[in-house]
Amino acid sequence: MPADIGQGSYITFGTILGSGSGSAATGQYKVTSISWSGIERAVVDASHMLTTGGKEFVASELYDPGEITAEILFDPSVKPWTAITSVDTAQAVAVYFADGGANVAAWSAKGYLTAFEAGSQMEDMQTGTITIKVSGSIS
Repeated sequence: MPADIGQGSYITFGTILGSGSGSAATGQYKVTSISWSGIERAVVDASHMLTTGGKEFVASELYDPGEITAEILFDPSVKPWTAITSVDTAQAVAVYFADGGANVAAWSAKGYLTAFEAGSQMEDMQTGTITIKVSGSIS
């Protein structure tokens, strides 16, 4: 599959994120960029007293599913911090990456809203950043 542009990608998270098109229009915020970073598996030092040369390592049984950052067009009437201050269970999160025209490749998991930033500039759109810590397995 060739590389594709991001137009048509969107994210859903609880009731606060959506792209404004298609089935993602239910969200409160319009998303302008999505980044899923930090997916990694730790390695454990398995070296011992008889190891020679380079250290030996084994992969951890668990992996860190990373975090998702979404740049949004901010609506000050929506109060996303309630997802930080009052939600103690993980919410469903799904990222739909553009995959050639009208198709999307969906990655889904559970996550917690861990950070929110908002800004307002003269003669420009009000923007913000939402950060979601992914929890559990990615499917």
